[in-house]
Amino acid sequence: MAEVGSVDVDGTRTAIRYSTGVVMSSRKQKETQIHSSTQYHNNQAYSSTSSSTVDHHELHLRDETGKESAFQLIDLDVPVREGHTVSVVWIFPENAKSGPYVQIYNHNTSDNNLIEPKRLVTWFFKKKLFWMTTLGGTILGFIIFWPIGLAMMFVPYLYFKHRAVTAIRGIFSSREFTQLQGHLTQVKPTTAAAA
Repeated sequence: MAEVGSVDVDGTRTAIRYSTGVVMSSRKQKETQIHSSTQYHNNQAYSSTSSSTVDHHELHLRDETGKESAFQLIDLDVPVREGHTVSVVWIFPENAKSGPYVQIYNHNTSDNNLIEPKRLVTWFFKKKLFWMTTLGGTILGFIIFWPIGLAMMFVPYLYFKHRAVTAIRGIFSSREFTQLQGHLTQVKPTTAAAA
């Protein structure tokens, strides 16, 4: 594991880390989640069912020093096989115990999977500030003029979501992340994997 540096976006210091190695093993599994709900209208029950599939990918890499690392990727379906040289990039926001994987780069196939910023919103969404703004703004808004109170029930969510997406895009466009991309394009697959 190597740390590229850290970026300060929207008041959150975020470290950018990556690991490059040869794939020792790769195991994929799909999980289907079924959701159902029942609503009652005029004494009649209306049921609906939906499902979603979540991809789980367990990837074991061995770096050039011989150290092995395991990565549990969720909803990142990456085409790799044993012997491929792969880089895994993740970000680590300050005050967090872990951080999300944001990029998987297969150096043998040149497949570069970068996660969409919208999927990382929960890591940078300022929940405490959001709730304080929503509750305080809604109460004050209803006291002043009820449409303002109604608007304050929704506007803070849109604002803080936009702010989180902008922060993530700031990380992806930072000098540190851009330099890492240049470094990753220079990585050559191991001789055994390229043969």
